Amino acid sequence: MSLRDYSPARWRRLVTIRERLERFLDRRGYQTVTTPILESTDLFLRKSGGELAARMYSFVDPSGRRVSLRPEFTSSVVQGIVDGALKGPMPQRWQYCGPVFRYEGEAADGSGGGSEFQQLGAELVGAGGAVADAEVIALAAQGLTALGVKGHRLRIGHIGVVNALLDALGLSERARVFVLGSFEELASGPQGLDAVRARALEMGLLPSEGNRRITQLARRMAPEDAEDMVEGFLGQGIDGITGQRTPEEIFRRYLKKLREAGVPEIVERSLRFSQELVALSGPAGRVLPKLRKLLDRYGLDAGLLAPVDDLLAALAPYDLKGVPVVLDFGMARGIAYYTGVVFDIEHTRVKSAPWLGGGGRYDGLVTALGGRRDVPALGFAYAVERIADLLPAGFGADEMGGQQRVLVVQQEGSAEQAVALAERLRAQGIPAELELSGRSDAEVAKLAQARGIQTVMRVGQDGKVAEKNV
Repeated sequence: MSLRDYSPARWRRLVTIRERLERFLDRRGYQTVTTPILESTDLFLRKSGGELAARMYSFVDPSGRRVSLRPEFTSSVVQGIVDGALKGPMPQRWQYCGPVFRYEGEAADGSGGGSEFQQLGAELVGAGGAVADAEVIALAAQGLTALGVKGHRLRIGHIGVVNALLDALGLSERARVFVLGSFEELASGPQGLDAVRARALEMGLLPSEGNRRITQLARRMAPEDAEDMVEGFLGQGIDGITGQRTPEEIFRRYLKKLREAGVPEIVERSLRFSQELVALSGPAGRVLPKLRKLLDRYGLDAGLLAPVDDLLAALAPYDLKGVPVVLDFGMARGIAYYTGVVFDIEHTRVKSAPWLGGGGRYDGLVTALGGRRDVPALGFAYAVERIADLLPAGFGADEMGGQQRVLVVQQEGSAEQAVALAERLRAQGIPAELELSGRSDAEVAKLAQARGIQTVMRVGQDGKVAEKNV
């Protein structure tokens, strides 16, 4: 595990980013909250459906509990609301910042991948609909612009709409989850589609050629004839594998599957539809007309796109300062967690990956963490270190070192006067550092430059002060 070491300049830069973003969010009603670095492992597994399990740093504490270093903040914030630690009328707006820990695999140079990351984000809990979605998406884009970041863009998808489209195609829940989880592979073209079909065949979502012929026969036969056929195929091979079911129950279940008209056809049709869907990415004015034509070809109601239309209308009043908005219906990350809109903030200058942050709607998380009912909620988080790499070299200089900084140097016998001078300067709000090692003038000048100190004050034995700018 590789934890981060930060140089003083790097850390001051990160702190400046944090302070500016915290002020930005505070002006919009988001109150600061802190959460434990160490939490029950189950808390994060209930939120992610196990998607984070392989990337978390987990261990058993001395009491025997399974605990993990937090891989993200959202679970802890929502748990605080469920437990009553975070109180207030709905909607509640919270912001947070601090380190999170996730294993990111091996780095390109063969060293261990990054493990500790600074994350800053916000959660809006208790507000549903497009208006709330637009507030959070706009916050994420505007916050970076306020920092001085240029060239970022928003990529927006909608898990809720995609699920509704797949449901309208007639997919079972099992098949829908499979298809949705295959979006990334489907986006890779014909080879990806063939690979997904092969997995669907292994899972029994698509029949083999032999099963296809049996299915066609079973659908045309009378129930008693189909039962005789199935019994003849299975013969005595069913003995010993029935478990708690009788042979008759197995026959009936198998016949039901054989006679369920259209199931393999629905899966095949949904795969073709999904491959076309994931290819739709770009500005809304270009993507939505193509998407409506796609729905029309597959006999789907264009009204299923209403949540996307509502979101774009709600987002329109916000001044995004020219940040481009891209619709991407192939976004399917966090399918065990997100229930509605999902979005990423991207930048092409970020090394290794364009991701600066992102989030989405997770209306089912409150009940997953023990709440009595679903509560609408959504949020986002920034990758602070990636943002820091995009900002100009002089970013935050006024806040990091804009005040005059002083190095107070004592001569032999003037320690008391030097301390008194440093204390007076500090009381006036001027940063003052004591030189304690008896350096020469040249060494003192070199030290001041290394520390970013502009002024040296040398205190003589008589208490007089000689000031010099370096």
